Amino acid sequence: MIITENEKLQVVFSSLFVRHYPKLYSEISDIMWEYHKGFGTVSHTKDYWVRDFMPIQMDEDVFVKFVYNPDYLQDKKKYITDVDKVIKNCPFAEDYEIVDIPLVVDGGNMVFCKGKRNGKETQYVIMTEKVFSENPTFVKEQIECLLKCAFLTPDLTVVWLPWDKEDIYGHTDGIVRYVGINKSGKPRVLVNLELYADDIAQKMHSALAQHFEVIELKISKYDELSWAYINCLQTCDFIIIPGIGDVVTDAEALAQYKHLFPQYEDNIYQVQMRDFIAENGGALNCLTWTIYANYLKVLAKYTRIPIIDLEDYKKGQIVKEIDDMLKNKLSL
Repeated sequence: MIITENEKLQVVFSSLFVRHYPKLYSEISDIMWEYHKGFGTVSHTKDYWVRDFMPIQMDEDVFVKFVYNPDYLQDKKKYITDVDKVIKNCPFAEDYEIVDIPLVVDGGNMVFCKGKRNGKETQYVIMTEKVFSENPTFVKEQIECLLKCAFLTPDLTVVWLPWDKEDIYGHTDGIVRYVGINKSGKPRVLVNLELYADDIAQKMHSALAQHFEVIELKISKYDELSWAYINCLQTCDFIIIPGIGDVVTDAEALAQYKHLFPQYEDNIYQVQMRDFIAENGGALNCLTWTIYANYLKVLAKYTRIPIIDLEDYKKGQIVKEIDDMLKNKLSL
């Protein structure tokens, strides 16, 4: 299964970010404190981008760990985080099952979406074709098979966007934001394609339009950092949008989010972070590892109240199913 950002409850940052940018972290955490659903940090990271290297959740207690070995850091290997070391020193991950998948993928290159068709849920992951160059020993069909097996979702649709090679990261989390489902059951996505050359933007739009209702980010002018409006932090309770220091476009982006996400009502915020984005090349989605958690179970754990009617997922069984699927399918 896949879990979308609007289903997540908890937020985790790199302790490195907290130490280096205490003021910015304080502004973000002041908002999160209002919701008391849990946020914290992980240590032993080599950079701030926990989204890219931390495992991706596929069930309440099961996470999928891809290979973190990005090509853009091959000449700066000191910045490649040892993910196993981070997990080993992460107290709240001790109960998680981590499943290793032999595919080089950054978490920032995976945007998950859901829709409905004929009463059945449809599931999608949006990625750029940079994955092909990062995994030259696999063909496209094998990569898609690996993804379907990893998330135990045989009907998962992988939506491939062209990779603009001027963007060395090739991530989709600055291109697409999942909005929700329209009245017909089609998933809706907010996009910012204005920063791309016309031919690439057109190909991206065409690929997305086959599956989604595509909504353009509407601002009066497009800054080189306007992609950051898409790269926001979203949980089931709130949304925090990066501000890029332009009073007009910041207000326009905030207004569009409030229009597109009416279910959040007054729980949409904006934090100014232009200097950070310009200096480091990432924004709020990049900075955060978001986690789904059963809130009643979280309460029970910390208040010692037994809850007996909630299903306890068979983590070992899920891991075995993934292993079996991989063994059977990778012989393509």
